Amino acid sequence: MTELVHRKRLEIIVDTPLADWLADEADAVGITHFTIVPTLGGKGTHGRWRDDGVSGAGGKCLFLAVTSAARADALIEQIGPKFSDYRIVMDIADVQVLRGERF
Repeated sequence: MTELVHRKRLEIIVDTPLADWLADEADAVGITHFTIVPTLGGKGTHGRWRDDGVSGAGGKCLFLAVTSAARADALIEQIGPKFSDYRIVMDIADVQVLRGERF
């Protein structure tokens, strides 16, 4: 039977202009595999928002990564202070993956 390895799945919603910053922060702590997905809209503490596709002002993206617990903790430590400055939503889940050496 194929062995599954425990890892952490990070899902971070951030303003689109911060996507490169977030990717750099993740890379700095060793998270080298991730995906950034555009979003259409949603609703949060500040009400409904929608990406109009023109101005980029309301746009957000979803950063997805699967990584070790140590790297997930390092990213939280690295970007945690920015949570009060920017509208960042982050959730973390325990997952099991194949080919755990990649994550």
